[in-house]
Amino acid sequence: MDRFEATLTHRLAAFVKRVDAHARSILGLIAGLTIALFVFAALNLGINSDNGSMIAEHLPARQNYLAFTESFPNIENVILVVIDGETPELARHAATTLEKVLRERGDIVRDLYVPGSGEFFEKHGLLYRDVDDLDDFATQMARVQPILAALERDPTVANLASLIEYAIEEQEGSGDSLSELSTLLDRVGDATVEAYQEFPLAVSWEEILLRGSSIETVKRWVLVVDPVLDFDSLFAASKPMAEIRRLAADAELDPDHGIRVRLTGNPVLNYEEMKGLMWDIGLGGVITFFFVILVLWRALHSLRLVIAAVTTLLVGLIWTGAFAAAAVGALNLISLAFGILFIGLGVDFTIHIGMAYADALRNDPAGPDAHSRALEFAIRKVGSSLVICTITTATGFYVFIPTDNLGVAELGLIAGTGMILNLILTTTLFPSLLSTVCRLDPGRDLPRSMSFENPWWDVLTEKPKLVSCVALILFGIGAWQTMQVQFDANVIRMRDPETESVQVFNEMLVEAGQRSPWPMDAIAEDLESATRLARELEKLEVVDFAISLADYVPADQEEKLEILEDIGFLLDVPRGQPEDRDLASTQAQIKALESLRDMLNDPSLIGDDRILAESMRGLRESLDQFLARAEDDALVDDALARLEDSLLGGLTGQLDRLRKATFVDAIELADLPAQLRERMLTENGRARVQIFPSEVLIEEVAFTRFAREVQAVVPSATGLPMNMIAFADATRDSFREALAYALSLISTFLFLLWRRPRPVLLVLAPLLLSNILTVGVMAMTGIAFNFANVVVIPLLLGIGVDSGIHLVHRAEAHAADAHPENLLGSTTARAVFYSALTTTASFGTLALSSHRGVASLGVVLSIGMTLTVMSNLIVLPALLSLARKP
Repeated sequence: MDRFEATLTHRLAAFVKRVDAHARSILGLIAGLTIALFVFAALNLGINSDNGSMIAEHLPARQNYLAFTESFPNIENVILVVIDGETPELARHAATTLEKVLRERGDIVRDLYVPGSGEFFEKHGLLYRDVDDLDDFATQMARVQPILAALERDPTVANLASLIEYAIEEQEGSGDSLSELSTLLDRVGDATVEAYQEFPLAVSWEEILLRGSSIETVKRWVLVVDPVLDFDSLFAASKPMAEIRRLAADAELDPDHGIRVRLTGNPVLNYEEMKGLMWDIGLGGVITFFFVILVLWRALHSLRLVIAAVTTLLVGLIWTGAFAAAAVGALNLISLAFGILFIGLGVDFTIHIGMAYADALRNDPAGPDAHSRALEFAIRKVGSSLVICTITTATGFYVFIPTDNLGVAELGLIAGTGMILNLILTTTLFPSLLSTVCRLDPGRDLPRSMSFENPWWDVLTEKPKLVSCVALILFGIGAWQTMQVQFDANVIRMRDPETESVQVFNEMLVEAGQRSPWPMDAIAEDLESATRLARELEKLEVVDFAISLADYVPADQEEKLEILEDIGFLLDVPRGQPEDRDLASTQAQIKALESLRDMLNDPSLIGDDRILAESMRGLRESLDQFLARAEDDALVDDALARLEDSLLGGLTGQLDRLRKATFVDAIELADLPAQLRERMLTENGRARVQIFPSEVLIEEVAFTRFAREVQAVVPSATGLPMNMIAFADATRDSFREALAYALSLISTFLFLLWRRPRPVLLVLAPLLLSNILTVGVMAMTGIAFNFANVVVIPLLLGIGVDSGIHLVHRAEAHAADAHPENLLGSTTARAVFYSALTTTASFGTLALSSHRGVASLGVVLSIGMTLTVMSNLIVLPALLSLARKP
């Protein structure tokens, strides 16, 4: 045994001997300190749900983003209220209603912006269309104007039915296509079916009037809400989210009324992510804790040993939590998992000491000092290994501290320090408990041996060359597969896909152009420079279009105004006096609907137009249902009134909006809304350029290409795509650095410890094999690295090296024996197995998380620990066997 290790073992034994002599005093001291630390942690340890704080601020991309937000409104912590209506009118009504009530709630909303909404865009919206689009729209209005004028004079079901008949007859006789009528027929058919429902859906005259033109109807509105967030709370966005949903419910903006209001955006994503993680990690912690108790019972066969080990574990968790409160103040979404990691790792030391202690006490139970002899034997046997393992495991965590992924860095700091605290408690609290309240009776508490009774894999040690050759082949296959593993920088894919915020955001991500939720932004010194920059950016294939404030002044206004004026005069015909509504009696309206139904039975009207045929068939069936029910319905007048309101209630309002949008004046820069100007131009004249992608940005290759090419033109450009790839690059670099640091530091430490290369290589060989195979399995199963699981490989180096150290240390201690012991039959091998089992099980509970990033962390750690223990219990004994041969 090397001098350093001998000295360390001697001092540890002397230290634990003093602990044994003053066990009760030490228990009292630790109990008082633990209570104080628990209170401190409870009062000071918080949760930081701001994902933005997990990115190092010195990164250029982060600096660009912070510089942008100093000049323009925050684009990261906004709630996106996504409103979908079954008709454009319903969507517009819902957006307007919710916008109005939210503007009155300064306690939850700092600012509110609805792109493309408001009185200005309601009036001047058509000016932003192309000239060709307006020409098509004018043609469409000329074609339907007679029907609109007749309906406005006499808005009854009977008149509408007669006009549909007339339109079919006229177009059928002229030989024109009847397909343009299909939309109207479909909507009338839907209305007749819904007339008897509680909330009938009104016909969208906007859809009907814009049918056949190039002007699209909008059924989705997005309210951009800058909420009042409380980052001191566990759920920063909980209050504004709850109030937005309550206000929407109070205004009857719900699916029953044809409207769906959903929330997304970073605050909502973070809220639902944190809510899910708190539940998953809390449940996982409970499951892990009870599973660890079961494994401890199976491993130690002693209730008192289990109680001592669990008590040590819980006290260590409290101490580590108090350190976290003092060092970082708040846990983030990544460091939140330290509790489960600590439960899985913290019990390892007590397993090793407990087994060695129990084995010694069982073999030598005689005399009043049997306990002291057994405790000293256990410390001398595994104490130095525990110190070495603490250093290597802590190193595996500490290498993440310098990284730019602050979530991982804080996890490394907390968990690494937790390992050191765990060693302190394992050499103080655990022996004190064994010396007092958990003192063992060898005859009663230790009925079974602490060695493996039948290690079936022991037969593999008889063929060390075969095992080594297979391991070498697997290493080669794994190394080839590691070249295929991917890194997924899409943070949305890390989250629970079942949550509303993720589902809505994924729906938005499939959009390109102006509807993409991931545009980029740039700042120019003045508006003229911003306009030039926008035109330059539009030359890029990855850019759909770029706009500055100047682009909100429509082009070709003179020509467009002439077209709109013609449409306005077309719609502004003398309306006359409404006809006598008494003439439209119930019988007359029923008769008009019957006449329309009968006409739709004429097969000569259909021809080869399959779309129209389907629409006519659907309307005929709907009219049959309505008329059949009306025959026996004493309240048929109410049904007809609801039908009339559904069919024609929105016509006048739509025509009024069209008239308002046609009689407009030319727009100058000064005419633009103040809210738009504030979002696009600073007081000192600096101008914003919004850059929209030409392709969908779901995959990393797409948003990376978009961000890189825009950045090549504007180095200071910012936006979520730029932030993600910058953070991904920093994370990749941090991963490589952490891996290199962990491997070099652990190797150097082991070499300084043993002063010989052979034991160091014996420890590292199975460790490298298991890590290579872990990455290979990831590649073969399609598991990609992400911002959460990127810690796995350096972490496995620090954790996995422990088993090799214990086994090599045991083998080195008996290397000079004439008949070396069977390593796999020793208590050390059994302790390694059960330690790995508890660690794997604790990591495995993370795999149950609904958060995909944390789940992948649990899956990969479980795979890695399984491969690590297999390498150490199968490959390492084979290598040791070969190393013993001349």
